[in-house]
Amino acid sequence: MTIRRRWLTVVGAACASFAAIAPARAAPATAMLETTAAADAADCPKAAALAAAVNDGLGRTALTPAGRDATAAAAASAASAASAASEGNPVRVLVHFERAQKGYAANVDVGGGRGGTRKLSDAGPKCATLGNAVGVLLVLLLDADAETLGDAAAGATPKATAHTTTGSGAAAHATTAGLAVGGGVAEGLIGGWSPTIGLGGTLAYDRWSARLGGVWLPDKVNDYGPGRVEVGLAYARLALCGSTRAEQSGVRMALCAQQQVGWMRGHGYDYPGSNDGVDLLWLAAGASIVASGSFERAFGWEAEAGVVRLLRQHRFVVGEVGTAFESDPWAFTMTLAFTTRLW
Repeated sequence: MTIRRRWLTVVGAACASFAAIAPARAAPATAMLETTAAADAADCPKAAALAAAVNDGLGRTALTPAGRDATAAAAASAASAASAASEGNPVRVLVHFERAQKGYAANVDVGGGRGGTRKLSDAGPKCATLGNAVGVLLVLLLDADAETLGDAAAGATPKATAHTTTGSGAAAHATTAGLAVGGGVAEGLIGGWSPTIGLGGTLAYDRWSARLGGVWLPDKVNDYGPGRVEVGLAYARLALCGSTRAEQSGVRMALCAQQQVGWMRGHGYDYPGSNDGVDLLWLAAGASIVASGSFERAFGWEAEAGVVRLLRQHRFVVGEVGTAFESDPWAFTMTLAFTTRLW
């Protein structure tokens, strides 16, 4: 009996000593996820899809998308809500997707930078591979203790990881170039509503871009007196634009200031003795609002609405008949174009 009591005493003391020196495991970490994407990275995973993939990998609801989906996700898991309450405010994870010089890039910011910021990139043609890599990183982070959430994956590098940063988390913005082809309508350039056809190129860095292109308006018939005057216009334009970052919907807005220069041609028909043509230098300035987005990888769209102020007004006078055409001082344009990214 004495030997058995001594043995139980030794075992109990050993268990008590192990419990005293073993580090206490914190409750599973929880986090709120918010994702943003540049206009040319709209195919990257959204917050709800990324959170679902991470939760599947963890086998529990540890990550909830910020916004409307967060309330429903939190209510669906009482255990997750209790864990979040015990930890105070849940950690916020911000993921920003964008296009890199080759492929895609993502910035993962944990806890407003207190948990670290990591940069992932992948040279693949689609964003799905990078999205999987971000999911793996978040699984590693959220599987750690709450105290070590920002450091748990410091030495673990997913396959698509290029490097890890500890700074502010601002992504490296490569210079991009694109080509746009489209058409639209103009009111007031050559008399009334007229169709337009345009071709242009864009050179962009971060939120700033320069646009160079050309626009052609087919001849429009203006009846006057016994005959008619056909007026056409072709001009080149240079625009400087500043844009917002892409919204959750993937749409980017830009404001542009532009200068136009071209040639206006007028030709008279069916006038007795006065059926000559004349070409005149055409100058104008203006401003426009541009909305743009992407379909996938290198293809997208943009819609532009602008106002034009003529710097030189022109008129075409037919002999003794009088003024057959006079340009308006102001004009309005609206175009829709399809875009492709060159690099």
